[in-house]
Amino acid sequence: MNFYSPLFLFLFLPILLACYWPLGSKGRTCLLLLASLFFYASYNLFFSAWAEGKGAGGFLLLLLYYIVANYLFGILAAAHRETTRGRCIIWLSLIANLAPLVWYKYAGFILSMFKLAGNSTVPEIPSHYIPLGISFLSFQAIAYILDVYREEVEPERNPLRFALFLAIFPKIIAGPIIRYAEVAADLAEPKLNVEQFAFGVRRFVTGLGKKVILADTLAITANQIFSIPGVELSAGVAWLGLLTYTLQLYLDFSGYTDMAIGLGCMFGFKFQENFNYPYIARSLTEFWRRWHISLSTWLRDYLFIPLSYALMTDRIRQKIAQGTYTTNYRTLFSVVAVFTICGLWHGAGWNFIVWGMLHGVVLALESLWLSKVLKKWWLPLQHVYLVFVVMLAWVFFRLPTLHEAFEFFVALAGFSGKTRALYGLGLYVDSTELIVLIAGIIAATPAVKTVSDRLKQSGNTTTLALCEIAGMLIITVLSYCSIASSTFTPFLYQKF
Repeated sequence: MNFYSPLFLFLFLPILLACYWPLGSKGRTCLLLLASLFFYASYNLFFSAWAEGKGAGGFLLLLLYYIVANYLFGILAAAHRETTRGRCIIWLSLIANLAPLVWYKYAGFILSMFKLAGNSTVPEIPSHYIPLGISFLSFQAIAYILDVYREEVEPERNPLRFALFLAIFPKIIAGPIIRYAEVAADLAEPKLNVEQFAFGVRRFVTGLGKKVILADTLAITANQIFSIPGVELSAGVAWLGLLTYTLQLYLDFSGYTDMAIGLGCMFGFKFQENFNYPYIARSLTEFWRRWHISLSTWLRDYLFIPLSYALMTDRIRQKIAQGTYTTNYRTLFSVVAVFTICGLWHGAGWNFIVWGMLHGVVLALESLWLSKVLKKWWLPLQHVYLVFVVMLAWVFFRLPTLHEAFEFFVALAGFSGKTRALYGLGLYVDSTELIVLIAGIIAATPAVKTVSDRLKQSGNTTTLALCEIAGMLIITVLSYCSIASSTFTPFLYQKF
């Protein structure tokens, strides 16, 4: 079961909403928690069977382990703040949250590195299915424990509310990484009203359209092109593949986030925004303020700031206190280190490490001097720079090995070595593809939002309402047609 399956859309969601709204706050907590546990178990079982031909088994117990362990760690961390015992509790909580993540996601990669080093006695770890959302779950739990220890929030002592905080189904698959402080009031008393529900429906339908109409259509072209060896691609086809993947990744992930935020609103929860049109940014620094906001702020608050502070000398700390601090090389090292870890968070492979390191190096250069240079450029050139850097980095994100990535770069440069391309643009570009490409580009910009805001400012609310209703109906019909005529395509970010 997934957000756009008929089972979810026509059975699970409407029955759950019909039972949820008439209940009181305690009843809503219990019902939504049970529904979330069922959703997580069924999604894992379905997806593991789809991916590997076997059941997932045991992953509901893993989720319950996270809930029980972090509930206890939170209470203990609050009881022993600023003590040696409290610091030990924090380290134990980090180990408890990261151990399952390391085992399921990184054990094979770590052992392969020992084999590369010449250790032939390293045992083989059989390939296994990675539980859905385990990276997001681990990071959310770590943030909660650290926030409690820092006295930024008080621990949640109601076990059912805490369980719902970690397991609530709209965000369990791929975020956003919600902070406890953001939803504490909603956990105690979900804010249900017709206006928020209507907004949630519109947001869910918008995300559904991004995913099944645009992203999944672009995925067909992207998958076809990226499955071809780079030495057989012309520059035009390679760039088309990279463009379609660039749009697919944004529309797929932001579409999921729209659906998660919309579902949250339907049940009285407000989740933070995770995207703010990142492709219109004019620097990589700005891009990361707009892309996957919940992850970038998590990395800033729980990794970059502590690491930078630990590397600072007393003199630098004194300058910060005086307000005379300037960028130094220790901070730049922290940027590269944090984004290298960000790359590894996305996947256990050298390609992800290179992707993260590349972003870290460019961000460090922008912090050091490049941003000053960029601000002197013509605005469209700043935007071209950003899109060029991000798209080239996506090559490492998309292809499984560094060798394939370098072959693709050769094709992008037009040096594939083929005097005559084996695969021409005509194989991929037709009227449908062009329409979806144009629609995808528009969806990646605030063009529709700008028009909507201007209609509101002009007081033409009737026209705006009619346009919204017509748009939602068209997206809904096209989405259902697409779901009925296509095979299951999982969200890209759920594997991270």
